[in-house]
Parts: sequence; C-alpha cells; structure tokens
Amino acid sequence: MSIFEPLQELEKKEELFRQQLNGLSKEQRKSFYEVQSQNLKDPDTYAALNWLFLGGIHHFYLKKYALFAMELILLTVSVIGFFLGHASSIYIIILLCVYELPQLFFSQKIARQYNYNLSCNILNETRKS
Repeated sequence: MSIFEPLQELEKKEELFRQQLNGLSKEQRKSFYEVQSQNLKDPDTYAALNWLFLGGIHHFYLKKYALFAMELILLTVSVIGFFLGHASSIYIIILLCVYELPQLFFSQKIARQYNYNLSCNILNETRKS
C-alpha cells in the first residue's frame, strides 16, 4: 500500500474486510478480536510521535525497526557532522526532512493501513486455526 493511495480505496478495503470478518464463527471472531486488540496501533499516537520526535520514532512504533535505525543513524551522523562543520551534513538533514514530510501529512492513513494489514494477517491466521 502507498501513502498516496486514495482514502476511498482504503475505506473500501476496510468494508470488505468487515464483511469477511462477519463470516467467521462466533469463536473465531472472539479469537480474532483478542489478538487484534493487543496489536492495533493508535493513529493519533503515531501522528504525535511523527510530529514531536525526530529520528524516526514513529517507525519504531509501527515495528519498522530497520527504517527506524537507518533514520536515527542518518540524523545522528548528520547532526554531529553539522556541529563539526561538514557542509554536506545539512543536505542529509534536508533530505531526511523531505522524506519525512509526506509521512507527517499522511500519518493517520499510514497507521490505518498498518492496522488494516495487521488485521488481514490476524484474520488469515484465525481462519487457519
């Protein structure tokens, strides 16, 4: 899924998912909701982490550990380089800001997409068991 996917497409997928969920037995739905409630991510928390903290903490929240580590390392190296007087460090900081800007504006949708994908995976596991 892309952050530029129209919101209507995501809403259609969520509605289709709800229909599939309603087709489960009562026991399967109970099992699904137990697992889902422990793993869902709050879109507002993701948005707040994205707004307030530098270094990709919001990626850590969505369990994107490699992306979190890469951004944190790039930010740390560029800030140190900036204070040491390396001119190229400012370009890395600018590139990080440009990369993060769309994620900042689409943070609610990103968290909803994460929750949708998570719910689909949980549904598939619930059907198997």
